[in-house]
Amino acid sequence: MPDFRAYARDELFDSLLYGELSKHEKNQRNREILEELSKQEYMHYEFWSKFAGKIELTGYEKARLRIYLFMSRLLGKTFIIKFLERHESGVVEEYTRILKESSLSDNDKKILEKIIEEEKYHEGALASQIDEFAVRHLGSIALGMSDAIIELSGVHAGFLGYTASPIYTGISGLIVGISASMSMAAAAYLQAKQERGKSPGKSATVTGLMYMATVVLLTSPFFMGLSVPTALALSILFALLVLAGFTFFSTTILGGSFKKDFLENTGIIFLVVIVGYLFGTAVEELLGFRP
Repeated sequence: MPDFRAYARDELFDSLLYGELSKHEKNQRNREILEELSKQEYMHYEFWSKFAGKIELTGYEKARLRIYLFMSRLLGKTFIIKFLERHESGVVEEYTRILKESSLSDNDKKILEKIIEEEKYHEGALASQIDEFAVRHLGSIALGMSDAIIELSGVHAGFLGYTASPIYTGISGLIVGISASMSMAAAAYLQAKQERGKSPGKSATVTGLMYMATVVLLTSPFFMGLSVPTALALSILFALLVLAGFTFFSTTILGGSFKKDFLENTGIIFLVVIVGYLFGTAVEELLGFRP
């Protein structure tokens, strides 16, 4: 039996969330999109409330609403909307089943068909029009972070095969990483100059800062008084956590499989670590010197 109250509550929750997001949005175009999404979801709520009666959010849902509003300030409104959309396929399937199996009136069936159409296409299209800094510079963020993870993991693994000094390893990682961050920022600047609609200065700044931040994070274990193998393991753990967080963020916004992307990127990191370690060991054997 269809759970009309659950359908109405979900639509009401989304409507209130989009409405609250619009109140805190300074960009006029973004605010208009959020207001349209809120009105659309409220129309869906009104349809289901004909069968479920008046619905109010529970205490749990009000707390959930506040959490999403807080998360939107950290991760952006686009991420929150796309995150909510992840369950839309299941919702569309349920609505379609009701359309086929229930004894709705002809008018209600037409309304439900419109709701299904909006859930499948319209909402995603509107959400994709929201202009946010993090989404606009997602490529620069990915470039700075992923390149730093791969390069630093290789450098640190190489020094594991060459030296027993965590301080030498950490300092070497910082020197290589900070130098590379400036190189990557310059490359991002030149690339953005060739792309219409991109700010070269902002692209370079985002790429460079993300690179530097990742370098500092991944080298920090080597200054904690740990052995090189332990520090390397902790550095790789940090890298995987950062990679998992960013992969989830990007696949939520752009679509795609989190599991596939994360496993693929993890495999690349471990391949680089193995090659770096073997190279460092070869250098140590060749020189016969281990600092």
